[in-house]
Amino acid sequence: GQTFITLLPDLLGFEDKRVYLILFQNNMELRPTGGFIGSYGLVTFEKGSLASFDVFDVYSADGQLKGHIEPPPPIRKYLEQPNWYLRDSNWDVDFSVAGEQVAWFFEQGGEKADGVIAINLSFVNSLLGYLGEVKTVTYDERVTAQNLANLAQTYSEVNKEKRDFLGAVGAALFERIKAINLIDLIKLINLTYQELQKGQILVWMRDKDVEKEILEKGWGGGLGNYGGDYLYIVESNLGANKANCCVERMITQDLQLDEHMIREKVTIQWKNSGQFENPKPPVFWGGNYINYVRVVLPAAAQIKDAEKYDIETRGRFKIVGFWVTVPAGGSAVAELSYEEIKILRDEGYQILVRRQPGIESFPYKLVVNGKVVVSDTIDRDKEFKISN
Repeated sequence: GQTFITLLPDLLGFEDKRVYLILFQNNMELRPTGGFIGSYGLVTFEKGSLASFDVFDVYSADGQLKGHIEPPPPIRKYLEQPNWYLRDSNWDVDFSVAGEQVAWFFEQGGEKADGVIAINLSFVNSLLGYLGEVKTVTYDERVTAQNLANLAQTYSEVNKEKRDFLGAVGAALFERIKAINLIDLIKLINLTYQELQKGQILVWMRDKDVEKEILEKGWGGGLGNYGGDYLYIVESNLGANKANCCVERMITQDLQLDEHMIREKVTIQWKNSGQFENPKPPVFWGGNYINYVRVVLPAAAQIKDAEKYDIETRGRFKIVGFWVTVPAGGSAVAELSYEEIKILRDEGYQILVRRQPGIESFPYKLVVNGKVVVSDTIDRDKEFKISN
């Protein structure tokens, strides 16, 4: 609060109107910033007060997009889309890039957003647990933390002509929030703060000074400028289903260290407990997990069998992309080997392991020269240090 107190007059539109775009992302269909964008909300502040809050189906905005915009190759290939749309615009692994792209797509419809805030189905579920039952007018449903997942499943498979279900729940929650007292509001702010700290809510701001503060706080989903080893695994469900209801993963990182060289192998194991409910696809809830994986590493990493991967070098980082399909009721394993010439300093080896928004947690093991030195659950970004 102290960080932003001097910025509040500008953020709340004391002088000029401020419009913020809220992305309702379904992390049962995992995407780089948390989940598939099914709908979005527009929050408007004027003269320090909330002027309006409206929810829209993302396909309505996409219908206003004119001209051809070439999509990223994985989207073109597996979603068979010749054009790139707002619904798939949260594609970059760095939200400081993706948020700006989302804002650009939105602006093509004629309105400009001063900021983009991405929230997920899991956060909506947390809000329901705190605030209690809400009623969605569009769907005529009473939604609780206990039945949210089942209702989301139902409306992912039927009634597709209606506005996105998660967006409708978001609108109902907003009406509830407007009516709560100050003490409960402070508790709600604390819950939101915890989700920001865990990286489950991401924020991008058009104002560069505010965006800088956001990134320094770790709330902007940026890749950062970490100086040690780095591991960030980003998954994208391109199967047009909600397979992430039923997918778990485990990460093992095996290091061989000597005085001048680090040899590493990252092993990712997925298990998909989802089942086909009928023999004919598509299966919207569960089903095969068609997964485009990107592993973000230090730029100096030299990838073995590099011709098998899509590789992009961006500043301090190297982004390695590849495909994995995890069949319903089955499992899959991917291994990525690389090495880096690096003289270990007196402080030893250190690594930052990041957790993708939309994933609650995953087990992680770090093995150094044949010995397990870390066995932990990654439920937020974590740094590990190994002494020489």
